[in-house]
Amino acid sequence: MTRPSGGAPWPDATTRLVVLLGWPARYSLSPAIHNAAFAEQGLDLAYLVAPTREGDLEAAVTGLGAIGAAGANVTVPHKQAALPLCDHLTEEARLVGAVNTLVWTTDGLLGDNTDAVGLQEALTDDVSVPRGDRMVVLGTGGAARAVAVAAGRLQVELTVVGRRADAALDVAELARRAGAPSAMAVDLAEQDAVAAAVAAAHLVLNATPLGMQGERLPDPFHDLRAGQVAYDLIYDPPQTPFLRSAADAGADAHHGIGMLVGQAAASYRRWTGRSAPLGAMSAAAVAAVAERGRGS
Repeated sequence: MTRPSGGAPWPDATTRLVVLLGWPARYSLSPAIHNAAFAEQGLDLAYLVAPTREGDLEAAVTGLGAIGAAGANVTVPHKQAALPLCDHLTEEARLVGAVNTLVWTTDGLLGDNTDAVGLQEALTDDVSVPRGDRMVVLGTGGAARAVAVAAGRLQVELTVVGRRADAALDVAELARRAGAPSAMAVDLAEQDAVAAAVAAAHLVLNATPLGMQGERLPDPFHDLRAGQVAYDLIYDPPQTPFLRSAADAGADAHHGIGMLVGQAAASYRRWTGRSAPLGAMSAAAVAAVAERGRGS
C-alpha cells in the first residue's frame, strides 16, 4: 500500500480508492484532508468524491466493493440508509444509529461511525464543557445522533430541537442511553419553548445543513448572548449566518473543522491501521477553506 518512489508516476495501476458518498458532496474538504494524510505517510491511496443521489446508494456501495475500494465515507443524506447495506456494524455505529465510514474486509462490509468521537474531541479541545452543562442541538438526522452520543459521554443536559417530535424524542433517548443526566425534546413549532431552551443553554449546536447556502436558522438560534457558545457542524463556509450573529452578540463561535478532522482521523485509522497525521490533516483543511475564500 506504499506509493512508488524515485519519481515514478502516481497514481498508477496499484492505487486504491477511498470515496465519499453523499449528495451533493462537492463542497467537501475530505479529499484535501485525506489526500494530504496519504501523501504524508506515503500511502498508495487516493480519495475522491462520488456524488450519490438518494436511491443510488446501494448501487454505489456494491460497485465500490466490486472494484476493490479500500474504504469510503458516507455523508448526508445517506448515513442512516447505509446501515442495512453493511454485513457488520461496530458498536459505535449501532449506538449512533448511523454509518459514516465503510471498510471492505475479508468478512464483508464493515460500517462504523466516527462522528461522535470526532465531535467529543473537538468540543473538549475548543470549548469548556463541564459535567452537567446545558446543551441544545438543532436537528434529528445522523449528525444530531452523533451529537447526542457525544453529549451523553460528556454528561451534559441536552435539549433536542426538531421539526418532528418523534424524531427529536428518539435523539433525546439516545443521549440518555449514552450517559446524559437528562435529555428532552422540543418541537420546533413551539417557538416559546425553543427560545427558552436556547436561552438556558451554554452550548448551542447546529446539526443541520442550514447555513451552507447562507440560510438562517430559526430565529431563537440567532438570539445568543455573551457567555454562550455557538457551534456549527458546517465547516464551509466557516462563518454561517448562525455563527456570524453569535459573534456579533459577543458569544463564542466555532465552525465544524475540528470535528471534521477528528472524525476523519478515526476513519483514517480504520482504513490504514495507522495513526493519522493530524497536523497535515488540519493544515490541509484550513488551507482548502482559505483557498475557497479567495474565490478559487
